[in-house]
Amino acid sequence: MMTNTKEVWELFSPEKPFSREVRAFHHTNKGRVKSRVFRPVEYKLQTEFKRAVEQYAAELNEQGYNVYFSLNPIKQSFKGASASDDDILQYEFLLIDLDRAGDTKNPATAREIELATELGEKILEFLTALGWPQPKRVMSGNGHHLYYRLDDLPNDPESKRLIKQTLNCLADKFNTRDIEVDRVVFNSSRITKFPGTIMRKGVESDDRPYRRATVYGN
Repeated sequence: MMTNTKEVWELFSPEKPFSREVRAFHHTNKGRVKSRVFRPVEYKLQTEFKRAVEQYAAELNEQGYNVYFSLNPIKQSFKGASASDDDILQYEFLLIDLDRAGDTKNPATAREIELATELGEKILEFLTALGWPQPKRVMSGNGHHLYYRLDDLPNDPESKRLIKQTLNCLADKFNTRDIEVDRVVFNSSRITKFPGTIMRKGVESDDRPYRRATVYGN
């Protein structure tokens, strides 16, 4: 199975001069963490910035790390390697993360992925009927993600409360016995699966293989 880190740009635009963090956890030891913030201003060309991000993510993934990307842009003034909520410029996306209920220590089955995708389609239809725009969609490796572009909400308590309430409302309405909306992905420094990389969780088997996080339709 090969990585395809170029998929990340189908979610996040490299044309915007925002810093982004790539953070990775080794699948056999989550205490082994690597993190780096990529700052576009440090590169002469956008292609150089993209290539650096892709290469770093691909190398870590090949070394057995599960790779993540910052959901929201980081302040240009931030100089560290791993951002906290106070270091985020604004809320750029609402993430709706659908995963199986219960034990998630090992990879999902094909049926569990299918159920998460079906629930994602129901939520998408519901929000579309309310006038929401079309989201970006990702098979996260073990579930289904919907990414809704926001109008660059300020990184403040009011925005955080709004996103938290939205996730809770969707969970209350759509959660099933098998699949749930993750209620806790509302903080501004949230990291999310790096599209195109292999997600390794627990022990894989014939019916529970490791999978590559893939932008929907790819």
